[in-house]
Amino acid sequence: MNPGRTARRGLVLAAVVVLAAATPGHAYTDTSKTSQQTSGGSGNGVLTAGAGAVTISYPSGSTGSTHTIASVDVNWTPPACWIGPIADPVTFKKDVLAGVKATNVPGQANYALEAMDQYKQHYDSGYTWDGSGKGYKDFNVDQEGKGMFWGAVENPDAPDSLDKFSCNSTIPFFVPNGQRPPAGTPNVITPEMLSKLAYAHTKVPGVTIETNPVDTQTVNLPTWVRLEEKYTPVKVRASVDLGGGQQIWAETTARPTSVHIDPGTSDATVYPASGDCPIAADGTVGADYDGDAAADPPCGVTYLKSTGATGSFDLDVTATWSVGWTGSDGTGGTLPDGRIEQPRQVTVQEIQSVNR
Repeated sequence: MNPGRTARRGLVLAAVVVLAAATPGHAYTDTSKTSQQTSGGSGNGVLTAGAGAVTISYPSGSTGSTHTIASVDVNWTPPACWIGPIADPVTFKKDVLAGVKATNVPGQANYALEAMDQYKQHYDSGYTWDGSGKGYKDFNVDQEGKGMFWGAVENPDAPDSLDKFSCNSTIPFFVPNGQRPPAGTPNVITPEMLSKLAYAHTKVPGVTIETNPVDTQTVNLPTWVRLEEKYTPVKVRASVDLGGGQQIWAETTARPTSVHIDPGTSDATVYPASGDCPIAADGTVGADYDGDAAADPPCGVTYLKSTGATGSFDLDVTATWSVGWTGSDGTGGTLPDGRIEQPRQVTVQEIQSVNR
């Protein structure tokens, strides 16, 4: 390998990072978290900036669903970055020139200025180096409306880490509308990656516990538990516009599979015995006390000891959701289960009778 070419390539890749930090609003840079840009309370929004923004939408609506699902796999994370459409040629030219100007300041190292100049020349006058791919003339502005530049896009929700910047080794390149980058291009956005972004923005109902008796519970008297929320499937779609009326997308569907009740102590009997409260066809869980003192609640607990000596118990209800996805290219699969839980402190007294 030619050492001179290798050095130039390293310099120009460094310029990509410098320009990314210096170009506000460009798809290389962090953008604000999902924004509310549609009416009707759907929660639809745009995850990233640029011509090929990742759009998050909720086909089945998300009204009242405000809790982002948490993966049961603590090691699971959505992609930190990817290669996707970032700008049309005119916008790309404007952003690059603005970034070069912003970094041309007193005290800037000569190698950095050289790298940024070579980076600009690659798109302006066809300059190339080993591994750069073909050069461009005047940023391909004659192809405006016919394609977009693709480049590194950082997930604005990902924590700052090396993973977030791992896609910056690929310099932007032009792709005609409706087409995909050449085979073998690393980190190109796929429906599977979009499914993970959709998962990370899946909002499901919370867990609001209602009990009867309402406040203090009583030893050996069943506590009836009902949840305020309804648990029905939630769909989320993440999509990217490829231009030319084409897009790639992935749609996730989160389905409630179980609602588990934990009384917070072993000195208790739960209903049902498995602790898994049934989810009715309409999505409701549990029921209010039906007036039958001899009946067992469909979801509830009977405490066998008071909290006088131990302090309150944490009555915990956990809702688990299974998540599957389908993609625009016919792919699909499953993602880690999601979980939402919310404990509620309860006090248990020892009197043997109570008026409900």
